[in-house]
This record gives sequence, C-alpha cells and structure tokens, in this order.
Amino acid sequence: MIAACLGTALLISAGPALSIPIRYAAVGAIGALIHPMIGLSLVLVVLAMAAPRRKRGDDGGALLLADQVALALRAGLTLEGALREARPDLPEALAGEVGHLLREARLGGLGRALASAGGAGERLYRITDRAVRTGAPVGPAVEALAEELRHEDHARRAAEARRLPVRLLLPLALLILPGFVLALVGPALVSSLARLDIGW
Repeated sequence: MIAACLGTALLISAGPALSIPIRYAAVGAIGALIHPMIGLSLVLVVLAMAAPRRKRGDDGGALLLADQVALALRAGLTLEGALREARPDLPEALAGEVGHLLREARLGGLGRALASAGGAGERLYRITDRAVRTGAPVGPAVEALAEELRHEDHARRAAEARRLPVRLLLPLALLILPGFVLALVGPALVSSLARLDIGW
C-alpha cells in the first residue's frame, strides 16, 4: 500500500511536467491504489506515450506557423503582417519567438531579422529570407514548406504507430501476462496447499 501511495503521488506530480493529460494520470493513480502491479503497468504505458507527445508538440508548432503564414499570404497580407496575424494562435514558446522576430524587424528590417532568427520556426525563416532576398514569391515557398512538414509529421506518426507494440511489450510480458496466469493458477494452487494443511 505504501508503494501504491508513492506511485500515485509521483504520477500526479510528474504528470504536468511530462505533458501527461490529467485523465491519464488519474487512471494510473487509481490503478496504483487498486494494486501496485496494475499501477506500475499503467505508469509504464503512460510514460511511453509522453515523450512522443512532447516531440509532436514542438513540430506541430512549426507546422501551425507555416500553415497560418501561408493562409495569411494567400489573403493578401505581407510577410510581416502574416507573421503578426499568426502569432496569437501559436504555442507560447513559438509565439514569443515570432514576437521577438517582429521586434527585430521593426528595428533593423525584416530581411535582417529573418536571417538572424532561429528556434522552432527556423526553417520557415530561412525559406522566407531566401525568397525575400532573391525576389521569389514567398507564398508558394511557405506552402511547399507546410506540405513538407505535414508529410514529415505523418511519417513520424506512422513510425510511432509501428513502434507501439514494442513499447507495450515490456508491461505486457512482465506484468499483465504473469498477472493473468497468476489469476488462473492462483486459486487452484491455494486450494491444493490448503488440502495439504500447509500453514501460512
């Protein structure tokens, strides 16, 4: 019971830091209170899902930025205006990055700001900087980048789906299957030992 309580407290406290939704943390906590082995199995599954989710969040921000900028450019906005319009819908870190880029653009010009910018949106900055310097249309370049990011995201999700059985193999082999066998064999074993008058 002590181990179950510790596991419950750890999962609930670590859930937000690992970007684990509260409903998943609650399921693991309830499982730990029911039985430590059930809780441990759920914790392993939830933690295996947490890292890909965090990675997808970073890449999803770049894809969202490219999509929003492409949409604003098609609507007739300038590149600077498109970045400004996209900023409120972005994740906090990426929104701050774009805000810094826009401040630098006001001080030293958009071309210089794009050339020196980095971070999650760096690929967009490089492509738009190249288009601005060469005089090429910015919209098609941004749309091509958005499509490329979308294909990469799809390929990454497909790879994660293929790896899912491998990630589930450890809790399945070490916890669930032995527990299932114990549930089947345990009662018969206990009754056999009781007939042999073995004290507990």
